[in-house]
Amino acid sequence: MHEMKEVLSLERQTGRASWIECFSRKAKVPKTRYRTLLGMGIHFLQQWTGINYFFYYGATVFASAKIKDPLMTQLILGSVNVATSFLGVYFADKLGRRWPLILGAAWQALWLLIFASIGAVSRRDESSPAFGIAMIVAACMFIASFAATWGPIAWVVMGETFALRTRAKQASLATAANWMGNFLIGLLTPHADGAISYSFGFILAGMNLIAVAVVWLFLYESSLLSLESVDIMYSIQDLSPWESAHWVPPGYLTRLTRDEQHFRDVDIKSANLSELTQETVELASKDGSEKPDEKNAQGPPMEMETKKDKCGIC
Repeated sequence: MHEMKEVLSLERQTGRASWIECFSRKAKVPKTRYRTLLGMGIHFLQQWTGINYFFYYGATVFASAKIKDPLMTQLILGSVNVATSFLGVYFADKLGRRWPLILGAAWQALWLLIFASIGAVSRRDESSPAFGIAMIVAACMFIASFAATWGPIAWVVMGETFALRTRAKQASLATAANWMGNFLIGLLTPHADGAISYSFGFILAGMNLIAVAVVWLFLYESSLLSLESVDIMYSIQDLSPWESAHWVPPGYLTRLTRDEQHFRDVDIKSANLSELTQETVELASKDGSEKPDEKNAQGPPMEMETKKDKCGIC
């Protein structure tokens, strides 16, 4: 209960940040610019993993590979995407945020290399249908990885990385970066396909390797942490992103287990402070109520003395 009150109090105190604060080095929230650029980078790279290379232009790409029914191939890819999306929940829960993104991007890079290599070879030898089947398998393996890792977890990271004060604006900037990456993929893919054909897959594989490096070097593990704990984690100067999974917030034995004695002591201190404040209020009220009574108590004797004096004179 005490922890919930602290969170609500903090939300009221944070206020609203400006757009400039999202990129400021002197922001009130630790590493604000760092987290803004990280969120934008991850969401830009989400599009440049190559997912929409297949979904936007898959029919054209597979038609050029002499596959008889490219639309059926698109239906297969879409089904794989839906079926493997549920794995994202399991991976995020069991492996956290960093490792699914790192392993997912590495796996995607591998299958893009295979896809591009097969495509380059198939252009020289168009007689074998095995090339087309191998390309479909490679595309399915790529999409399965994306649907279980970079598809959902990039959005989870966006919700957990930003602080309360700047969260709305930083999320907007990350989403804008996502759409910018999407726009560039839609714009450049037809030209790249016409100029270098399947070799465009090598470029996308390289972008996945860049994504591996970005996540490894810059993304902190935010699994099972509150937004307030994430702020504390990003403010620790000596904590590296690749060591952040072992960090535990104050008052916790593990990220799942609270130190009950710590929170019990905090509650006792809070209760004592509340009792002290209440006693002070009661004493002040008591003093205020006693003063008029004292005046009233002193009033009657004076009147009696006056009456006695009058009687004596008489």
